[in-house]
Amino acid sequence: MKRWLLLLLLLCAPAAPAQTSLSDINAAIQKAQQLRQQRLEAAKVAAAKIKKLGAAVQQKLSQLRNVSNDINRLEREKRDLEKSIAGLKVQVEDSKKEVAGLNAKLARLKGRMSKLVLKLYRERASRYLPLLGTSSLADLLMRARWVQYLGASDVELVKTLTALVHELQAARQRLEGLVKDLLRKKSEREERIKALEAKRKQYQAILASLKKQKASEEVRVVELNKAAEQLNQQLQSLSQKLAAEKKRLAEERKKREAAARAAGRVTPTFNVPRELLGQLMFPVPGGKITLPFGAKDNTWEVIQADQNYAPVRAAADGQVFATAFYSNYGWNVLILHSDNLLTRYTNLQEPLVNSGETVKQGQIIGYLGGSAIIPPNEMWFSVILSKGKRLVSVDPAKFY
Repeated sequence: MKRWLLLLLLLCAPAAPAQTSLSDINAAIQKAQQLRQQRLEAAKVAAAKIKKLGAAVQQKLSQLRNVSNDINRLEREKRDLEKSIAGLKVQVEDSKKEVAGLNAKLARLKGRMSKLVLKLYRERASRYLPLLGTSSLADLLMRARWVQYLGASDVELVKTLTALVHELQAARQRLEGLVKDLLRKKSEREERIKALEAKRKQYQAILASLKKQKASEEVRVVELNKAAEQLNQQLQSLSQKLAAEKKRLAEERKKREAAARAAGRVTPTFNVPRELLGQLMFPVPGGKITLPFGAKDNTWEVIQADQNYAPVRAAADGQVFATAFYSNYGWNVLILHSDNLLTRYTNLQEPLVNSGETVKQGQIIGYLGGSAIIPPNEMWFSVILSKGKRLVSVDPAKFY
């Protein structure tokens, strides 16, 4: 039993420092990928926010232009109203002067008629004395007409002037009403201008805030993209280190195998006993062999499952010989089927069986996905035969 264990460890166990280094590199790659993805997602969110802020900025600019246009229109209307008000005030003043002049003229005419009436009242009979002193009938008629015309024309003039005064007063009242209406409209426009000015200031403040946020997000996007690029460069460097480490591990494995062959402990070929052919079942039902035994000097075959974390089944009845964990390769389960036949299953999560347990063919012994370097849908499957003091890895495909 100890001989089996020592030889198996020699066949499959990589050196501890290399495991740790490769594991660290894979962990660093995974962390860098996560950080890079986070930066890219954050940059995507920030870019969407920039787009949204840009639309909001354009909307506020449009609203600001509309408010400014309304203010300019109201300012023009206000200036036009001020010109109209000034013109109407001049007309009102002119009508006032004209009414005042007519009132003065009317007052003089009324005073003149009052004096005439008073005079006629005092000289009732004597008014007709000039008529008695006429030298002829024609002169009498002329004097009578003059006295009569004088009274009638004064009365008619008073009526005309009175009507004109009333008309001018009515016109002045209409002009004053127009002035009041225009002043009211001017006041309304001033109030609207005041409200629009306040709205314009509000829009300007919002616009300044939106532009500031947009500029901040643009700077953030640049920083996130820069960080993502730095992480991308870091990933490239880590990938190069990983490839170099894998190459170094492969070279070390070849050296160990060469040393083992030189020591006579492992031989590259082995004739499979005829009685063992066909006694193993395929350990990953539904899977397929993607890398056959010995294709790249490998002492195992690579089986690819039809899904990640697929179940792994025991290839035949037997006893669990050992379970071992390697940080790069995950859990390894070794099952002893006879004195000279053993199978090894690599890249398992924590196994479902323990050392010393008896297993049946087809029993699930674990699930794929425990390795840091092997994909979660692949398994390395080995068949190891014993001949005397020698352990030989042989092609598993010959046993299905």
